[in-house]
Amino acid sequence: MLLPLETGRLVIRQYRDADAVPLHDVFGSAEVMKWTPSPPSKDLAETAQRLARTMAFTARQPPGLGLWALELRGTGEFLGQVGLFPVEGTGPEVEVAYELAPRAWGRGYATEAARALVDYGFDEIGLPRIVALIVPDNVRSRRVALKCAMTLEGPGRFYGLDLVVYATSRLR
Repeated sequence: MLLPLETGRLVIRQYRDADAVPLHDVFGSAEVMKWTPSPPSKDLAETAQRLARTMAFTARQPPGLGLWALELRGTGEFLGQVGLFPVEGTGPEVEVAYELAPRAWGRGYATEAARALVDYGFDEIGLPRIVALIVPDNVRSRRVALKCAMTLEGPGRFYGLDLVVYATSRLR
């Protein structure tokens, strides 16, 4: 991906080692992590280890795919993590993901970032289809998927969890 990718209010950029401290507001939050396959980080050291694994994961992805930092344009305030990456790390489908610190919820940031990533995936990478895999009770995330022109396809089992699959295609 040609980073940074900017929207009206946001910047999607490569991670830096120093992001471990603000990322702990995401990875250390039980409120955020209950919607993911991972438990909350116990401490900052564990978040730093997860960040290192995330950066290594992104380095192994095909061009344009990975997980990145999301920040507020202008101030640089760290908001969370977003990405486009192969489902379960191997694909063939590509997933759009967004995990924001609770203080950033309810402001449309996840929708704005996800739309930018979906557009990027179609227009720049040439992906034929993008999915969002969501815990069924995560109403906020389901709304984001709908606002990204995704439609509910039904249940699926991914990452060891029973999820719902939303998808959109290039011909939307």
